[in-house]
Amino acid sequence: MNISKVEAFQIETPRYYGQISGHVIIKVHTDEGPTGLGEASDSRAEDLQAILDQYNKLLTGRDPTRITEINELLLAHDFKSSVTNVHLASAIDLALYDLNGKVQGVPAYVLLGGKVRERIYCCYPIFGFQVIEDFERTIGYLQRLVDLGHHLYRYYVSGDSALDVRFLTEVNERYGDLLKLKSLDLQGRFNDWESAMRYAEVIRPFNPYHFEQPSNSLRVSAEFTKRFDLPVSLHIGDQTRGYEAIERGSCTVFNLACICGGPTNIRKLFSLAEAAGIKCLIGTDQESTLGTSAQVQLGVSMPNLDLPCDPMGPVLYTESPAVERIRAEGSYLYPPEGPGLGVALDEDRVKILKVN
Repeated sequence: MNISKVEAFQIETPRYYGQISGHVIIKVHTDEGPTGLGEASDSRAEDLQAILDQYNKLLTGRDPTRITEINELLLAHDFKSSVTNVHLASAIDLALYDLNGKVQGVPAYVLLGGKVRERIYCCYPIFGFQVIEDFERTIGYLQRLVDLGHHLYRYYVSGDSALDVRFLTEVNERYGDLLKLKSLDLQGRFNDWESAMRYAEVIRPFNPYHFEQPSNSLRVSAEFTKRFDLPVSLHIGDQTRGYEAIERGSCTVFNLACICGGPTNIRKLFSLAEAAGIKCLIGTDQESTLGTSAQVQLGVSMPNLDLPCDPMGPVLYTESPAVERIRAEGSYLYPPEGPGLGVALDEDRVKILKVN
Protein backbone atom coordinates (compact mmCIF):
# COMPACT_ATOMS: atom_id res chain seq x y z
CA MET A 1 0.00 0.00 0.00
CA ASN A 2 1.35 3.40 -1.03
CA ILE A 3 0.11 6.97 -0.89
CA SER A 4 -1.42 7.85 -4.26
CA LYS A 5 -2.43 11.47 -3.68
CA VAL A 6 -3.36 14.10 -1.11
CA GLU A 7 -6.46 16.30 -1.40
CA ALA A 8 -7.46 19.29 0.72
CA PHE A 9 -10.13 21.91 1.26
CA GLN A 10 -10.79 24.63 3.79
CA ILE A 11 -13.68 25.20 6.18
CA GLU A 12 -14.60 27.91 8.66
CA THR A 13 -16.23 27.26 12.03
CA PRO A 14 -17.59 30.06 14.25
CA ARG A 15 -16.79 30.15 17.94
CA TYR A 16 -19.62 30.79 20.38
CA TYR A 17 -18.38 34.32 21.08
CA GLY A 18 -18.23 35.19 17.38
CA GLN A 19 -14.66 34.66 16.17
CA ILE A 20 -14.33 32.57 13.00
CA SER A 21 -11.61 29.92 12.82
CA GLY A 22 -10.37 28.40 9.58
CA HIS A 23 -9.23 24.78 9.26
CA VAL A 24 -7.47 23.00 6.42
CA ILE A 25 -8.96 19.51 6.04
CA ILE A 26 -6.81 16.98 4.19
CA LYS A 27 -7.46 13.53 2.79
CA VAL A 28 -4.66 11.06 2.12
CA HIS A 29 -5.50 8.45 -0.55
CA THR A 30 -3.76 5.13 -1.13
CA ASP A 31 -3.48 2.92 -4.18
CA GLU A 32 -5.32 0.12 -2.35
CA GLY A 33 -8.31 2.24 -1.37
CA PRO A 34 -8.08 3.19 2.33
CA THR A 35 -7.99 6.91 3.09
CA GLY A 36 -7.13 9.05 6.09
CA LEU A 37 -8.46 12.41 7.25
CA GLY A 38 -6.38 15.11 8.94
CA GLU A 39 -6.65 18.74 9.94
CA ALA A 40 -4.41 21.79 10.16
CA SER A 41 -6.34 23.36 13.02
CA ASP A 42 -7.21 27.06 13.20
CA SER A 43 -5.28 27.75 10.00
CA ARG A 44 -6.06 29.59 6.79
CA ALA A 45 -4.11 28.72 3.64
CA GLU A 46 -3.70 31.57 1.22
CA ASP A 47 -1.79 29.12 -0.96
CA LEU A 48 -3.69 25.82 -0.71
CA GLN A 49 -2.71 24.59 -4.15
CA ALA A 50 0.98 25.25 -3.41
CA ILE A 51 0.64 23.23 -0.21
CA LEU A 52 -1.01 20.38 -2.10
CA ASP A 53 1.68 20.42 -4.76
CA GLN A 54 4.33 19.99 -2.07
CA TYR A 55 2.39 17.32 -0.17
CA ASN A 56 1.98 15.29 -3.34
CA LYS A 57 5.60 15.72 -4.42
CA LEU A 58 6.87 14.65 -1.00
CA LEU A 59 4.41 11.85 -0.25
CA THR A 60 3.19 10.17 -3.43
CA GLY A 61 4.51 6.62 -3.58
CA ARG A 62 5.46 6.48 0.10
CA ASP A 63 4.37 3.73 2.47
CA PRO A 64 1.75 5.28 4.83
CA THR A 65 2.59 2.83 7.61
CA ARG A 66 5.98 4.56 8.03
CA ILE A 67 4.44 7.29 10.15
CA THR A 68 7.59 8.39 11.97
CA GLU A 69 9.67 8.58 8.80
CA ILE A 70 7.05 10.74 7.09
CA ASN A 71 6.67 12.95 10.16
CA GLU A 72 10.40 13.65 10.29
CA LEU A 73 10.45 14.35 6.55
CA LEU A 74 7.67 16.94 6.85
CA LEU A 75 9.05 18.58 9.98
CA ALA A 76 12.30 19.16 8.12
CA HIS A 77 10.52 20.69 5.12
CA ASP A 78 9.85 24.42 4.74
CA PHE A 79 6.48 24.82 3.03
CA LYS A 80 6.86 28.61 2.80
CA SER A 81 3.14 28.83 3.47
CA SER A 82 0.69 31.04 5.35
CA VAL A 83 0.08 27.89 7.43
CA THR A 84 2.96 27.01 9.75
CA ASN A 85 5.23 24.09 8.94
CA VAL A 86 4.32 22.30 12.16
CA HIS A 87 0.58 22.62 11.44
CA LEU A 88 1.11 21.14 7.99
CA ALA A 89 3.18 18.27 9.36
CA SER A 90 0.50 17.70 11.99
CA ALA A 91 -2.30 17.47 9.42
CA ILE A 92 -0.57 14.59 7.62
CA ASP A 93 0.35 12.88 10.89
CA LEU A 94 -3.30 12.91 11.95
CA ALA A 95 -4.35 11.52 8.59
CA LEU A 96 -1.83 8.66 8.83
CA TYR A 97 -3.07 7.62 12.27
CA ASP A 98 -6.60 7.80 10.89
CA LEU A 99 -5.67 5.75 7.82
CA ASN A 100 -3.68 3.10 9.67
CA GLY A 101 -6.31 2.79 12.37
CA LYS A 102 -8.93 2.18 9.69
CA VAL A 103 -6.76 -0.44 7.98
CA GLN A 104 -6.23 -2.26 11.28
CA GLY A 105 -9.77 -1.68 12.51
CA VAL A 106 -8.67 0.01 15.76
CA PRO A 107 -8.92 3.52 17.26
CA ALA A 108 -5.84 5.71 16.95
CA TYR A 109 -5.16 5.42 20.67
CA VAL A 110 -4.31 1.73 20.11
CA LEU A 111 -1.59 2.77 17.66
CA LEU A 112 -0.33 5.20 20.32
CA GLY A 113 0.10 2.42 22.88
CA GLY A 114 -3.42 1.85 24.15
CA LYS A 115 -5.50 3.49 26.84
CA VAL A 116 -4.19 4.31 30.28
CA ARG A 117 -7.37 6.29 31.07
CA GLU A 118 -10.87 6.50 29.66
CA ARG A 119 -11.13 10.28 29.25
CA ILE A 120 -9.29 13.57 29.68
CA TYR A 121 -10.26 16.49 31.91
CA CYS A 122 -10.70 19.68 29.88
CA CYS A 123 -11.58 23.35 30.37
CA TYR A 124 -13.36 26.17 28.55
CA PRO A 125 -11.38 29.34 27.71
CA ILE A 126 -12.35 32.83 28.86
CA PHE A 127 -10.32 35.65 27.34
CA GLY A 128 -9.41 38.90 29.07
CA PHE A 129 -10.20 40.91 25.95
CA GLN A 130 -13.79 39.64 26.21
CA VAL A 131 -14.02 41.01 29.74
CA ILE A 132 -12.75 44.38 28.56
CA GLU A 133 -15.28 44.49 25.72
CA ASP A 134 -18.35 43.27 27.62
CA PHE A 135 -18.07 42.19 31.25
CA GLU A 136 -21.64 40.85 31.62
CA ARG A 137 -21.67 39.05 28.32
CA THR A 138 -18.48 37.24 29.26
CA ILE A 139 -20.01 36.16 32.57
CA GLY A 140 -22.78 34.74 30.41
CA TYR A 141 -20.33 32.43 28.65
CA LEU A 142 -19.75 30.76 32.00
CA GLN A 143 -23.49 30.48 32.65
CA ARG A 144 -23.70 28.62 29.34
CA LEU A 145 -20.87 26.35 30.50
CA VAL A 146 -22.79 25.49 33.66
CA ASP A 147 -26.02 25.00 31.72
CA LEU A 148 -24.23 22.49 29.48
CA GLY A 149 -23.12 20.51 32.52
CA HIS A 150 -19.45 21.56 32.59
CA HIS A 151 -17.53 23.23 35.39
CA LEU A 152 -13.85 23.77 34.49
CA TYR A 153 -12.59 26.99 32.88
CA ARG A 154 -9.34 28.83 32.36
CA TYR A 155 -8.69 32.54 32.15
CA TYR A 156 -6.41 34.54 29.86
CA VAL A 157 -5.45 37.66 31.78
CA SER A 158 -6.59 41.03 30.41
CA GLY A 159 -3.46 43.05 31.17
CA ASP A 160 -5.40 44.94 33.87
CA SER A 161 -4.96 43.01 37.12
CA ALA A 162 -7.69 45.00 38.89
CA LEU A 163 -10.18 44.07 36.17
CA ASP A 164 -9.10 40.43 36.39
CA VAL A 165 -9.66 40.44 40.15
CA ARG A 166 -13.09 42.03 39.68
CA PHE A 167 -14.09 39.44 37.09
CA LEU A 168 -12.78 36.40 38.95
CA THR A 169 -14.36 37.63 42.19
CA GLU A 170 -17.71 38.03 40.43
CA VAL A 171 -17.42 34.52 39.01
CA ASN A 172 -16.82 33.11 42.48
CA GLU A 173 -19.69 35.05 43.98
CA ARG A 174 -22.18 34.01 41.31
CA TYR A 175 -21.17 30.39 40.80
CA GLY A 176 -19.25 29.26 43.88
CA ASP A 177 -18.53 25.54 43.72
CA LEU A 178 -20.23 25.18 40.33
CA LEU A 179 -17.06 26.37 38.60
CA LYS A 180 -13.39 25.53 39.05
CA LEU A 181 -10.49 27.63 37.72
CA LYS A 182 -8.03 25.49 35.77
CA SER A 183 -5.30 28.04 34.99
CA LEU A 184 -4.37 31.69 34.74
CA ASP A 185 -2.66 32.33 31.42
CA LEU A 186 -0.22 35.24 31.42
CA GLN A 187 0.19 34.82 27.63
CA GLY A 188 3.93 35.57 27.62
CA ARG A 189 3.17 39.23 28.37
CA PHE A 190 6.17 39.97 30.55
CA ASN A 191 9.76 40.76 29.66
CA ASP A 192 11.00 40.68 33.27
CA TRP A 193 10.20 38.33 36.11
CA GLU A 194 9.52 41.11 38.62
CA SER A 195 6.56 42.44 36.62
CA ALA A 196 5.25 38.92 36.06
CA MET A 197 5.47 38.16 39.78
CA ARG A 198 3.68 41.36 40.78
CA TYR A 199 0.82 40.59 38.40
CA ALA A 200 0.64 36.92 39.38
CA GLU A 201 0.61 37.65 43.11
CA VAL A 202 -2.48 39.84 42.71
CA ILE A 203 -4.50 37.03 41.07
CA ARG A 204 -2.86 34.09 42.89
CA PRO A 205 -5.62 33.93 45.57
CA PHE A 206 -8.07 32.52 43.03
CA ASN A 207 -6.19 29.22 43.37
CA PRO A 208 -5.80 27.76 39.86
CA TYR A 209 -4.12 24.43 39.20
CA HIS A 210 -1.26 26.32 37.55
CA PHE A 211 -0.04 29.54 35.92
CA GLU A 212 0.78 29.52 32.23
CA GLN A 213 3.39 31.25 30.06
CA PRO A 214 4.68 34.10 32.26
CA SER A 215 7.08 35.10 29.48
CA ASN A 216 8.16 33.98 26.04
CA SER A 217 11.72 34.22 27.33
CA LEU A 218 12.93 30.99 28.91
CA ARG A 219 15.31 33.01 31.09
CA VAL A 220 12.53 35.22 32.48
CA SER A 221 10.23 32.23 32.95
CA ALA A 222 12.96 30.44 34.90
CA GLU A 223 13.28 33.33 37.35
CA PHE A 224 9.50 33.40 37.77
CA THR A 225 9.19 29.64 38.21
CA LYS A 226 11.78 29.31 40.95
CA ARG A 227 10.01 32.00 42.99
CA PHE A 228 6.43 30.82 42.52
CA ASP A 229 4.49 28.38 44.68
CA LEU A 230 2.26 26.84 41.98
CA PRO A 231 3.10 24.79 38.88
CA VAL A 232 4.14 26.90 35.90
CA SER A 233 3.50 25.68 32.35
CA LEU A 234 5.08 26.67 29.05
CA HIS A 235 4.19 25.83 25.46
CA ILE A 236 6.81 23.38 24.22
CA GLY A 237 6.70 22.35 20.56
CA ASP A 238 10.11 20.81 19.86
CA GLN A 239 12.90 19.00 21.64
CA THR A 240 15.38 21.87 21.44
CA ARG A 241 13.07 24.20 23.36
CA GLY A 242 12.17 21.37 25.71
CA TYR A 243 15.82 20.67 26.56
CA GLU A 244 16.54 24.34 27.16
CA ALA A 245 13.45 24.75 29.34
CA ILE A 246 14.58 21.80 31.46
CA GLU A 247 18.18 23.04 31.75
CA ARG A 248 17.09 26.54 32.79
CA GLY A 249 14.25 25.38 35.04
CA SER A 250 11.85 27.54 33.01
CA CYS A 251 8.74 25.56 33.94
CA THR A 252 7.44 22.62 35.89
CA VAL A 253 4.84 21.65 33.26
CA PHE A 254 5.07 21.11 29.51
CA ASN A 255 2.02 22.37 27.61
CA LEU A 256 1.90 20.08 24.56
CA ALA A 257 -0.43 20.04 21.55
CA CYS A 258 -0.82 18.02 18.37
CA ILE A 259 -0.67 21.17 16.22
CA CYS A 260 3.10 21.04 16.77
CA GLY A 261 3.89 18.20 14.40
CA GLY A 262 1.15 15.77 15.38
CA PRO A 263 1.04 12.91 17.91
CA THR A 264 4.29 11.43 16.58
CA ASN A 265 6.27 14.53 17.53
CA ILE A 266 4.40 15.24 20.76
CA ARG A 267 4.96 11.72 22.11
CA LYS A 268 8.70 12.49 22.08
CA LEU A 269 8.08 15.54 24.25
CA PHE A 270 6.00 13.53 26.70
CA SER A 271 8.96 11.14 27.00
CA LEU A 272 11.42 14.00 27.46
CA ALA A 273 9.26 15.49 30.20
CA GLU A 274 8.88 12.15 31.95
CA ALA A 275 12.63 11.61 32.00
CA ALA A 276 13.18 15.09 33.46
CA GLY A 277 10.42 14.86 36.09
CA ILE A 278 8.35 17.53 34.32
CA LYS A 279 4.55 17.29 34.41
CA CYS A 280 2.45 17.49 31.23
CA LEU A 281 -0.88 18.73 29.96
CA ILE A 282 -2.45 18.90 26.51
CA GLY A 283 -3.01 22.49 25.42
CA THR A 284 -4.86 24.68 22.91
CA ASP A 285 -8.58 25.05 22.28
CA GLN A 286 -8.35 25.67 18.54
CA GLU A 287 -9.08 22.26 17.04
CA SER A 288 -12.17 21.33 15.09
CA THR A 289 -13.48 17.77 15.37
CA LEU A 290 -10.62 15.89 13.68
CA GLY A 291 -8.01 17.81 15.64
CA THR A 292 -9.89 17.40 18.92
CA SER A 293 -10.10 13.66 18.37
CA ALA A 294 -6.34 13.49 17.88
CA GLN A 295 -5.75 15.45 21.10
CA VAL A 296 -8.03 13.13 23.08
CA GLN A 297 -6.63 9.96 21.46
CA LEU A 298 -3.17 11.13 22.52
CA GLY A 299 -4.33 12.13 25.98
CA VAL A 300 -5.90 8.81 26.91
CA SER A 301 -2.73 6.97 25.87
CA MET A 302 -0.05 9.04 27.64
CA PRO A 303 0.72 7.86 31.20
CA ASN A 304 2.24 11.17 32.30
CA LEU A 305 -0.72 13.43 31.58
CA ASP A 306 -0.72 15.14 34.95
CA LEU A 307 -2.89 18.27 34.81
CA PRO A 308 -6.26 19.27 33.32
CA CYS A 309 -6.16 19.99 29.60
CA ASP A 310 -7.40 22.67 27.20
CA PRO A 311 -9.10 21.20 24.08
CA MET A 312 -12.77 22.15 24.26
CA GLY A 313 -13.78 22.44 20.61
CA PRO A 314 -17.08 20.59 21.15
CA VAL A 315 -18.24 23.47 23.37
CA LEU A 316 -16.24 26.34 21.87
CA TYR A 317 -17.39 25.91 18.25
CA THR A 318 -21.03 26.26 17.23
CA GLU A 319 -20.45 24.23 14.05
CA SER A 320 -18.64 21.01 13.20
CA PRO A 321 -17.86 19.32 9.87
CA ALA A 322 -18.39 15.89 11.45
CA VAL A 323 -21.39 13.58 11.64
CA GLU A 324 -20.85 13.40 15.40
CA ARG A 325 -18.90 15.70 17.69
CA ILE A 326 -16.42 14.51 20.29
CA ARG A 327 -18.29 13.42 23.41
CA ALA A 328 -18.00 16.09 26.12
CA GLU A 329 -19.59 15.48 29.51
CA GLY A 330 -18.93 17.16 32.85
CA SER A 331 -15.72 18.82 31.56
CA TYR A 332 -14.39 15.45 30.36
CA LEU A 333 -13.75 14.52 26.72
CA TYR A 334 -13.94 10.93 25.52
CA PRO A 335 -12.18 9.47 22.46
CA PRO A 336 -14.31 8.15 19.60
CA GLU A 337 -14.24 4.35 19.57
CA GLY A 338 -14.38 3.96 15.79
CA PRO A 339 -11.28 3.05 13.78
CA GLY A 340 -8.61 5.70 13.27
CA LEU A 341 -9.68 9.09 14.57
CA GLY A 342 -13.26 7.82 14.57
CA VAL A 343 -14.56 10.93 12.79
CA ALA A 344 -16.74 10.84 9.67
CA LEU A 345 -17.38 14.05 7.77
CA ASP A 346 -20.94 15.21 7.23
CA GLU A 347 -20.87 16.12 3.55
CA ASP A 348 -23.90 18.42 3.82
CA ARG A 349 -22.33 20.34 6.71
CA VAL A 350 -19.00 20.49 4.87
CA LYS A 351 -20.72 22.15 1.89
CA ILE A 352 -22.01 24.89 4.21
CA LEU A 353 -18.72 25.38 6.08
CA LYS A 354 -16.43 25.06 3.07
CA VAL A 355 -14.49 28.08 1.86
CA ASN A 356 -14.49 28.30 -1.92
